[in-house]
Amino acid sequence: LGVDNSLFSKIPRRIADRSGNPGDMVNLLIIGSQAAIEKVFAAAGWVKVDLNVKDTVLSGLLASMSKESYLTMPMSPLYLFGRTQDYGWAHAEPIHVVASRNHLRIWKAPFTVTGEPVWVGAATHDIGFERDQRNDRLTHKIDPDIDLEKNYVEKTLCGTGLVSDVSHFLPENPVQSASTATGGSFHSNGEVLVLKLIAPVERAAGRPER
Repeated sequence: LGVDNSLFSKIPRRIADRSGNPGDMVNLLIIGSQAAIEKVFAAAGWVKVDLNVKDTVLSGLLASMSKESYLTMPMSPLYLFGRTQDYGWAHAEPIHVVASRNHLRIWKAPFTVTGEPVWVGAATHDIGFERDQRNDRLTHKIDPDIDLEKNYVEKTLCGTGLVSDVSHFLPENPVQSASTATGGSFHSNGEVLVLKLIAPVERAAGRPER
């Protein structure tokens, strides 16, 4: 796949807030086109979450969920490669705990692997609220065992049949315990989930699908 320590030397180990305070660890790397990444998340039931718009309208199954309003709460802008996330996605759990959601942020990397786009992400699991140690306001509390969320992303995306290759890479100087920008602690085995996506098949113009 071309995934090695020379590649990870270009990727910060953690994302940061607006002031540069380090936060969640990078624990996800996806190789594939923009069309492929949008397709796999949609197929796996993940919902796009906007940075600012609060009145996100959901369709299908998720529209009837009682925790819809929490699922689609905007994600705060965090930074990697000098800019805010390109995508935010959330996924509802079978158990309807209002203050709970699986969510992740993804950035398109400023480089490719074997000519294909690279997407770098940080996935965490909201399990409630806690005090933000920067300003004493309420903020989301994450499950400190963030490898569980990495495994959840792997399970949901691989279940679509749209992933061609799965691996786990332990970069040099891995993050294994730290605190988020808001002060919450987390721990990990330090490995990054690496997924290679299957390219969507484009239907030729004027040719019916078979």
